[in-house]
Amino acid sequence: MGIAMHKELHLLGLLQSGPRTGYQLHRITKAHGELYTDLKKGNVYYLLDRMARSGELEVTAEAGAPGPRRERLVYTITESGRQRFHELLREILRAYDPPHTGVEVGMVFLPYLDVAEATQLLTERRRAVLDRRAALVGEMEPSDHEHVSLAQDHLLCLIDAELSWIERTIERLQ
Repeated sequence: MGIAMHKELHLLGLLQSGPRTGYQLHRITKAHGELYTDLKKGNVYYLLDRMARSGELEVTAEAGAPGPRRERLVYTITESGRQRFHELLREILRAYDPPHTGVEVGMVFLPYLDVAEATQLLTERRRAVLDRRAALVGEMEPSDHEHVSLAQDHLLCLIDAELSWIERTIERLQ
């Protein structure tokens, strides 16, 4: 499953609870920090437009908004959008697409650096991953929704696996 597909799932899922503007969807996404980190404002509007053109969303204009257009667009999921949401949800839960960070390519070319520099760079990577983990833990709040804690746990497990790999790699290089 491609990245755009999980972003589409995200927006369709947020619209399950009712119509929203693109701005509201962006605010929800931004408020959830690490859980939705790769869905930027431009992506939100691009995907909303694409899904509206494909019939997954219905768009209505509401007058009275600030700005040059003086209207806001409100997006409502259609029956076709609900079907697409369920199709994407089932696919993302059943499939496994390994995350590619680019570090695997870097490992292939590691011999072009001396061991001390490679070790230093991986130590810096470990610090960056630890900072990312601390940020995620800091954002975690108790939730009435078990699925939110499952999503957060998945992210923590991926981060912990990265930390474990970094430690093993540094040990092997030394």
